Amino acid sequence: MDKLKAMRVFVEIADANSLTGAAKVLSMSLTSVVRSLAGLEENLGVRLFNRNTRKIVITDEGREYYQRCRTILSEIEDAESMLSERQAEPLGRVSVTAPVTFGKRHVAPKINAYLGKYPKMTVDLIFVDRTVDMLSEGIDIAVRIGRIGNHDLVARQLGKMRHVLCASPDFLASRVMIRSLEDIRNQPSIQLSALDHSDEWSFETNGEVVKMPLQSRLSTNQVDVALNACINGVGLCRFLHYQVIDAVKRGELCILLEDYEPRPLPVHLLYAPVKLQTKRLRSMTEWLTRSLQRDLELISGTS
Repeated sequence: MDKLKAMRVFVEIADANSLTGAAKVLSMSLTSVVRSLAGLEENLGVRLFNRNTRKIVITDEGREYYQRCRTILSEIEDAESMLSERQAEPLGRVSVTAPVTFGKRHVAPKINAYLGKYPKMTVDLIFVDRTVDMLSEGIDIAVRIGRIGNHDLVARQLGKMRHVLCASPDFLASRVMIRSLEDIRNQPSIQLSALDHSDEWSFETNGEVVKMPLQSRLSTNQVDVALNACINGVGLCRFLHYQVIDAVKRGELCILLEDYEPRPLPVHLLYAPVKLQTKRLRSMTEWLTRSLQRDLELISGTS
């Protein structure tokens, strides 16, 4: 027998409290409904309804089976709905924000690929190095590096980001070898104010936080300015790993004191709770989650 079909017939009978009512809802003949119920009861070996010519009453066994059938049929409907939605092309506008450099290097290429796949979608990209109030500023999705605190949004962790200390080979060649925190004391430095707001850097050793004062020769809020200065030997500088990974690969910068790095910062994708999402938001969050997780895995696997 078709068990799922029989379960649907049974549920409709229970909901309508009538064989005739169930037949009408299901567009089936009364005879077919009666046969389906009889076949299900025979298969289960229990009586689901007590019935006579005037009324039908669900049994205790029937009531318990009804709850299970309701759950199973609901899950099937949800699965079918999900697949149906995935087959439909997303349509509409989505706003996405991210830190400037990370947005340019990692988010923008993912958005371009997404727009190529879904031509009916429109995306507003906002890259800023500040914490955006998503609700008041009308932002749908945010990529955030660092602690996020309490909020009313869904926070999906994509990965982690190291805080790395860097210097150029020329800078290192002209100074003492840097092997410990004491070796950087009184060394000229570059302060990237977008990351470090004070005049000292925090490191960790043996589970304890150690703060080292900066001898800042240059302070800037622009990553590219700090990066060029560091490459040109102006001083030591601390960056987020993704900001220097290309320069490190090219041999323009070296990562120092890896054993003293502070704990990596979490990277999250923030968006509205799932129940409030439209298909276009679900589509974008799934796309960005998959693609950015791959990027972060590649970054974290590279010194």
